[in-house]
Amino acid sequence: MGEQIRVLVVDDEAVASDLERAADGFVVTAEPEPRAALDRLESAPIDCLVSEYDVADSDGLDFLRTVRERDANLPFVLFTDDGNEAVASEAFAAGATDYVRKGVTEPYAVLAERVESAVAERRTDEHATHIDHLETVASDVMRTLVRTDDATAAERAVCERLSTVERYAWIAIGTLEDGEVSARTVVADDPDDFSLDSIPAVRTALIDGTPAVETDGGDAVRGGSTVAAMPLTRDSTRYGALVVGAPESDEITPAERDVLETLSDDVANTLHRLDVRADLRESEAKYRRLVEQNLVGVYVIQDDEFVYVNPRLAAMFGYTQAELLDVNPIELVVEDDRETFRRNVRRRESGEVDDLRYTLRGRRRDGSRIEFEVHGGRIDYRGEPAIMGTLLDVTEQKRYERELERSRAEYRELFEGLPEAVFLRQGGEPFRVVNDAAVERLGYSREELLSLRPPDIDPNLSAAVESERLARLDSDTITRFETTHETKSGEHIPVEVSATCVPYRGETAILSTAREVSERVEHERELRRQNERLEELASVVSHDLRNPLNVAAGHLELASEECESAHVDVATNALDRMSGLIDDLLTLTSGDDDRHPVDLGTLVEECWANVATGNARLEHDIDCTIRASESQLAQVFENLFRNSVEHGSTNSRTESGDSVEHGPTNDTQSSAPDSHVVTVGAFDDGFYVADDGVGIPVEDRTRVFESGYSTNENGTGLGLTIVRDVVETHGWEIAVGDSEDGGARFDITGVERIE
Repeated sequence: MGEQIRVLVVDDEAVASDLERAADGFVVTAEPEPRAALDRLESAPIDCLVSEYDVADSDGLDFLRTVRERDANLPFVLFTDDGNEAVASEAFAAGATDYVRKGVTEPYAVLAERVESAVAERRTDEHATHIDHLETVASDVMRTLVRTDDATAAERAVCERLSTVERYAWIAIGTLEDGEVSARTVVADDPDDFSLDSIPAVRTALIDGTPAVETDGGDAVRGGSTVAAMPLTRDSTRYGALVVGAPESDEITPAERDVLETLSDDVANTLHRLDVRADLRESEAKYRRLVEQNLVGVYVIQDDEFVYVNPRLAAMFGYTQAELLDVNPIELVVEDDRETFRRNVRRRESGEVDDLRYTLRGRRRDGSRIEFEVHGGRIDYRGEPAIMGTLLDVTEQKRYERELERSRAEYRELFEGLPEAVFLRQGGEPFRVVNDAAVERLGYSREELLSLRPPDIDPNLSAAVESERLARLDSDTITRFETTHETKSGEHIPVEVSATCVPYRGETAILSTAREVSERVEHERELRRQNERLEELASVVSHDLRNPLNVAAGHLELASEECESAHVDVATNALDRMSGLIDDLLTLTSGDDDRHPVDLGTLVEECWANVATGNARLEHDIDCTIRASESQLAQVFENLFRNSVEHGSTNSRTESGDSVEHGPTNDTQSSAPDSHVVTVGAFDDGFYVADDGVGIPVEDRTRVFESGYSTNENGTGLGLTIVRDVVETHGWEIAVGDSEDGGARFDITGVERIE
């Protein structure tokens, strides 16, 4: 026997004890007084009532009638010594379940059997009624779930409807979060003081996902000792567990369990449906926000009409959403592009292509032109085929593309039209870009040239030199050097290369131009040959002239010791002038052209120290380096300093014509002015020498560099000629003007600085 049977005996304690011993699972209580027995029925659950016929203040039949007024179905067995067939008949008529005489063999065994049979029959009837009611409630719950659209409301409806089942003391929806079991929804007498955490069956349902029944839950379950926990699972998603608690100790039968499992499946399906619907609503809301707030136009076309447009699309064409829905899509396209539009719509509608991307020209509401990119595909919209797509305003983009193409065309024209060969490369890779001049000059096809590297066209380029040049390159400077390019036929062409770093397709590249300098190189060779001949001539002249002059000077010195004569001084000055002419001639014919970096400031100070400057003062703030022949550049500064010191002071002469070159000065005090200032300065492509004298008249400024020109009868007329020749040899230019103080200023330009 599985369940206990609680029996109330209206008789003495001995009868109760004998009955309890006669059957296992009986819990028998004795109440001799009928009134006390009725009170016990009100206060405690009783499965069967056994009564003696002869009871205090009444007989058993009267007591039976009183009981039936309170409970028509409670099993009632009359157990007596005084009965007969008439009593039995009357008892059954009054509603007795059975009748047992104490005088039968083993009366308590018989009584126990009759009690057990009566209780079992009643429990079967009650369970059937319970199942019928539970199924009715479950059907009602299902109808409620179909109508609800809120998960919380659905759970509350389930619990409240199940609470109408008399057997259930409480109903809850349990959940598991971070290992903790809690009741998400509860219907109970005291929901605020309710817990599921201590019930193993609930954990089993939540963790393992299997139905679990726990009997004799005790204090763990307030108001009931039997718990059934059914997992709410759909497609591997667990939504919790449906838990019911019964106040009686009755078992949860398989039939009841089946109903609860079916109901749990229905609840899980509903929660899943609501979860999916909530996700769908959220997705739809997000999608709508995305579409409505999108920066591109979005449209749906069905049967050649707009059925949806977003605000951006309407704004692109100057309409409101409502206005644009009434516009035929084809009217937004210019006449020349409409056939393209129609053809692409048909291709998508027919399924020929899944989606298309193309550009159309359109017209806004105000008549202005717009270019837009269309991207769309076929969809089902409200059960019917449609085309959904996006429109991106590319008007500005297309304008920029056209401008870019024009710029590229201009660049190509400029690039290809340059007379210099142009090369673009990245690191040690082959040339990436070359122009027509490079192809023509080197004799390769463009494809051949683009497969070559610098060492392939420069026979003098070693790996070490190439590495050193690459290390010096950056985007802020231009590196220049001279080398030789070898053509496909083997011809060698001298070139001057200028190289720098430039951005190219997101990376750093080397852009270089090669200017052919064959004529200049040949000119320099010819100039060196001429200089060599001049040096030979100057050497002969110097030797042949100096010897007689030295003899004459010696005899003149002896003559001056033997006699005094004004003619001796005149002769001495003439010999000095001839010696100066020889020195200037040697300077003019000097072939020293070893050009290298020269610190201009240092050279200026050295040259000033080499010239007899008297009381003159030098001022300069030069701090730069240039490429030049240091010895020749020294001649420039020394001759300009002599010219300024000897003839530039307003205190030394009264005529401005005296400010041009004269002969040598042997006395440091001979013509030096007081407080005379010579200034040397620099600018972007050159330098200048200025003084505070009276300057040079405009009409004389082109003649001062002529050989032999001098306003001083003792001058050689070669000092400024030497300056001019050195300047021209270096490829520079010289000009005469006025200084800020009114004196002479010599500007030398075209000078290459070395950073």
